[in-house]
Amino acid sequence: MKGRTLSDYLLFAEAWIFLAFARLVLVFVPFRKIAKMLGKAMYEAPADLQQDPIALAGVSTAIIRAGTRSPWRTKCFEQAIAAKIMLRLRGISTTVYFGINKSNQSEMRAHAWLKVNNTIVTGGPDISQFTIVSWFGS
Repeated sequence: MKGRTLSDYLLFAEAWIFLAFARLVLVFVPFRKIAKMLGKAMYEAPADLQQDPIALAGVSTAIIRAGTRSPWRTKCFEQAIAAKIMLRLRGISTTVYFGINKSNQSEMRAHAWLKVNNTIVTGGPDISQFTIVSWFGS
């Protein structure tokens, strides 16, 4: 990967490991236990005026890159969990949102995304089509 720094590679490796962890958690752990890991239900993480936009962009990019190079499923929920862990390690408060979209009579789609303040870290950019049904902040 031309033009990448050592820190880009390390962030990629971290994202790849946490995506694997998130996938294992989703396969083997009941949601009620996962929910506790995500934070307090129906709680929005407090606004952090000191947030680092470079850290948010770096984590977001690393999650996307690692997800495209993973042999396991790395959909929106896995990405939200992995990014939440990565940002928690950096002392950044996050909120995971869950939404649904009923596009027609027979099809309902679910989606998860992670936000810090007004910045969508994973699951974006077009979340407006989803109705938020739950959120967990920490």
